[in-house]
This record gives sequence, C-alpha cells and structure tokens, in this order.
Amino acid sequence: SSLQLIRLTLNESLSMTVTIISPQGGAPLISPSVASSVVIVDCGSGYSRVANFHACQQIGRDEQGENESTTQHIRAITTKSNIAALHTVIHCPEKSIEWLHQLVDIVKHVHTCDDDDDHGSSSSSSGTRTTQVLIGATGGVRDLISSGEITIKELDVFRELLSTSVDKNAELLLPFQATLRILSGEEEAKYEFLSVEHCAQQCGYANEGMTLGLLSSGGMSSQMFVEQFKQGGGAHCLETQIKKGNKLGLDHGMVKGTTLYSLHVEEAIAEANIPEQFGGEGVLYIAIEMLAAAGEKAGIGGIVMPVTDAVEALSTFIAKEIENDEKLDDDCERTWRTYVYVMSGIVGKLILAKLHPDSTVLFLREFKLGEDHILKPSWPLGCAIDSLREER
Repeated sequence: SSLQLIRLTLNESLSMTVTIISPQGGAPLISPSVASSVVIVDCGSGYSRVANFHACQQIGRDEQGENESTTQHIRAITTKSNIAALHTVIHCPEKSIEWLHQLVDIVKHVHTCDDDDDHGSSSSSSGTRTTQVLIGATGGVRDLISSGEITIKELDVFRELLSTSVDKNAELLLPFQATLRILSGEEEAKYEFLSVEHCAQQCGYANEGMTLGLLSSGGMSSQMFVEQFKQGGGAHCLETQIKKGNKLGLDHGMVKGTTLYSLHVEEAIAEANIPEQFGGEGVLYIAIEMLAAAGEKAGIGGIVMPVTDAVEALSTFIAKEIENDEKLDDDCERTWRTYVYVMSGIVGKLILAKLHPDSTVLFLREFKLGEDHILKPSWPLGCAIDSLREER
C-alpha cells in the first residue's frame, strides 16, 4: 500500500493525510456514495473530540515520470477545541442545541483549516465537499443507556434535532447531515483494529503475512480483536470500567482498592467468555489508549516483547506503585490520577494472561514516521478509513 503522510502543526490544528487500506468487511457507519468528507465526533466520557476526514485523490507518476497513477487519501483535520461530553447535555434539549451550535463552529473551523491546507495536487473525489457528521459514542454512553441514566426518549429527542436542518423554534441550523450512532463494543474493537493495522503497516511493525491483534481500553470498556480465522479470534468487549477502579482506590485506599478492582476485572473477563490462549500463537498485539499509557509507565512502551515478559513488567509496576503509596502520609491528597495507571496496569496484566504465551505485544499510543509525522490509532480513524475508501 502507499505510504502514509502526516503533517503535525503545533498551533491550533493537526493536519494529516492517510492512505486508505483494504476493508475488513461489514457495512460502514457512513455511506461512501454520499460523503466525500466526514466529520467524526468521538463522544468520550470526559469530553467530545472532533476530526474532519476528507477523501481526496492525488495524481502522481512513477520514478521515470511515465506511468500516471491516482492514489486515494483521507486527510484529517483536528482541533484542540473540544466540546462537552454528550451525556452531560443530552438530558436537556436547550443544552443539546447549544452543544450543536458549538459543533457547527468547530466543523466550520476544521473546514477552514482544510481549505487553507489544500494543495493543487489534491481534490475532492466527487468534485464537491459534501459533509456528513457522525456523532459516535462508545463505552461510557453504552453504560449510561444500560443503567437507564440515558433514556431511549432522550436519544430520540436528540436525533430529532439532527433530523431537520432547522428546528421548530428556528434556533438551530445544521449546515450538514448529522447522525448519532452508539457503537457496540464489537464495532469499537473493529474500527480500532482497522486503524491499528494501518498504523503498524505504515510504520514497519507489521510484515506481510503477520497476524495482528488489538488490545485497547478506555474509562469504561476494553476491546480485544484478532481475525476470526485465528484461534478464539473475533471482537470482544469487556466491561472493565477503569473509572470504577479509580473510585475503589479513592474509597478504600491503594491496597484494598487494587484487590477489589482485580476481582472486578477477572469477573468482566469471565463474563466476556474470552477463550484461553486467545488468538493462538504468533500474534503481535498492539495495545493502545489507556493500556499503552500503563505500559509506558511500566517502562515497556514502544517495545515489542513476549506477552509473558509484559505481564511480569506490569506486575512489578503495580507492586511498586502500591509500595510507594504506602509510604505516603494518610493525609496526603489522592485523586483519580493517583490510581488510573495502576488500574490500567491491572487490566493489561489480566488481559495479557488470556493470550497465547508465544504471542508478542507492543504498548504504543502514537506511531511516529518521523519527528513531525505521527499516527494515532483510534476508532474514528478506523471508521473514516472504512467509510471513505475508494474500493468497497
């Protein structure tokens, strides 16, 4: 596949170009026949991140300058201007309208950055800029829906705001088509894997014929993915709830909190029916998001290593953090940040224990092609690749 180029600017926005790779199967969240550009809103549990992915074509020639070729790319523009978490506004239509006004401003901003960054060698694949906005929510919102804290009626009211260009009171004008989608855990795993596969291939971590796997964790759920043809393969979502681990630490202290949380994660893994030696031997797992952060804290970030060695390194890190905490005075202030890496390490250690001992793992949040060339795997990137690729 063609090389992937990312250009990082350290001011207001992040601009990158990613070549489209082959599909993994299944229908995309956004119809490629409609969208030449798609804005994806990642509604996290803390805030919502916005990125504009734009399909374009670039014409080039071979080294002799003779044979002309056309390569399809996805350009992405992101901004530091995040907006509130969706679950904090969805209960109130007035707050939802205000949230959507902020989204409109950000969409205009990322399109302005896109236009400023546009070069003559690239153009829209359809000749026009037809924008769709996917508002996607994952583990945090899934949990709130499951517990009844977000109701179906509230989701319907929010979707109704998106279904017309102007609402009844003419308070809201959406200059784009918007869709709310609550991703299943399996969908989240699939799109994260798609982005991880691409990043690993572009940065040289994955050789032809190598089998890759995904390990990921956010504040509410963890994802595992290996191709179905491998032993026990497929997509799995675990309700690990690292945020619950942080609360257990705050309520009970480091020693009891980590003990209780370990039991919780073990139960979550059992409920997900993860088979022993998941994925079989010879798989390279890429651990991203909070698992990658825990690996970095344990001193094993950016290193391809046997899963057994990674389990040992995470166990050592957890034990050292517990020991360091015991040395602190009882009146020393502790926050969720005191516990988050330890709890993430517990998730990583227990998930790795389910993998084949002859597999390897790489803890990495960002893939660097060069000093200013960075790839960051995520479900929005995977979704954009799946939705805007040239061939289906």
